Amino acid sequence: MAQPPAPTELAAILAREIPGLEILSDVASVQARSRDSWVRSLMKSRLEGPPSAAVVVRPGSAGEVAAVLAWADRTSTPVIPFGLGSGVCGAVLAQGREVVLDLGKMDRLLQVNGDTLTAVVEPGMRGSDFEAALAARGFTMGHWPQSIELSTVGGWCATRASGQFSTLYGNIEQMLLGCEVALANGRLLRLPSVPRAATGPDLKHLFVGSEGILGVFTELTFRIHPAPQRQLGRAFTMPTLRAGLEALRKIMRAGWTPAVTRLYDATEAGRNFTIIADGKPVLLLMSEGTEARVETEAAAIAAIVAGEGGIDRGDEPLRSWLDHRNNVPTFESLLEQGLVADTIEVAISWDRIGDLFETVCARGAKVQSVFAMSGHVSHCYTQGANIYFTFVGAQGDLDTAIRIYDEVWKTTIETTIELGGTIAHHHGIGRVRKPWLSREIGEGGVALLAALKRSFDPNGILNPGVLVDT
Repeated sequence: MAQPPAPTELAAILAREIPGLEILSDVASVQARSRDSWVRSLMKSRLEGPPSAAVVVRPGSAGEVAAVLAWADRTSTPVIPFGLGSGVCGAVLAQGREVVLDLGKMDRLLQVNGDTLTAVVEPGMRGSDFEAALAARGFTMGHWPQSIELSTVGGWCATRASGQFSTLYGNIEQMLLGCEVALANGRLLRLPSVPRAATGPDLKHLFVGSEGILGVFTELTFRIHPAPQRQLGRAFTMPTLRAGLEALRKIMRAGWTPAVTRLYDATEAGRNFTIIADGKPVLLLMSEGTEARVETEAAAIAAIVAGEGGIDRGDEPLRSWLDHRNNVPTFESLLEQGLVADTIEVAISWDRIGDLFETVCARGAKVQSVFAMSGHVSHCYTQGANIYFTFVGAQGDLDTAIRIYDEVWKTTIETTIELGGTIAHHHGIGRVRKPWLSREIGEGGVALLAALKRSFDPNGILNPGVLVDT
């Protein structure tokens, strides 16, 4: 196996190998793309200095992506795919010799087909720009992650993302109909967009959630929807958290699929809905679609909530949430305030969700220096739901902050495994969850992932260190 070129040589070599390729080698540009928003790496950067790859390349076409990968494979040079860096699990973290493959120039909306309700887009398009372009044509994809202004459509697929309206529209794996992927050897693989196929296993799902270790998306075809005629929703205070969970379970069991299903525990309700919370959990529900559908569904789900003791607080809290839902403090700003904080999303079945909620919050609150451990439900299914835990602690020095961080993560993930949940609902594995992956999918599952990695990427150039080791 060839040795990777020295970092100082990479820019010149790439310029010769791939004429016209945009290459960034200045320190600021490279460091800005050498990690994502993983809180632990932010803290480590403050202690040890920021990580840095060797060079950044910005391809403008699938052909240039393929050429970069073919060269990297021949020279055994590691490559880190990069969207906008909003990931929070450490899937982007350079060690010094990598080429960062910044897909930001590949940001075009290529086609919108109103008859087939599909949209074809390049992977580097910013999520909010994509949704705005669809809205201008009278459509929506219905994918609204909190990071929509900070993430790319390719990043959504690479991390198996979910959006705030997923209960109605589904998650990214239901939205992706076809794709083109550049493999490690530089070959382009096109997987067609069709309504459904029985042509063996669905190969595109090997790449959805693979976090850049098997290939790089170069084109995506998504399912879209006509823009909704109406939105209708309410906020409710619930007598207990378990009453709110039961209301959500019954809504899903009855076959209703409101776009928004968010249940905040009393702590988070007090933080976000001070006027109405009064020490109680708060449930937000919103339906959207045609007039007839919305009216029928809203009435039915309100009756279910009332049956569990919910008190209707009107639509103003919901409207306020819609207006401000993405205005949250950055992890950097919290570190500046002397705090250590993060979110941990997991999922579990309805019969165990109450126990998981209460146990994680109780155990997390016992970690030294943690003064808030809370959570909310934001994605619901017939079989269960996610929980989005948030913890905040007093930072102290950065070594102490990292210890607190690791302990809360360990407590939350191991409690989730103990009670039978999944360790990741929508942020992926990256590096932060990697130690526990075998506890969920078994040693055989990890071995199979590693075998896929070796088959797709025998020289191990694609995002090494993420998801699995080979």
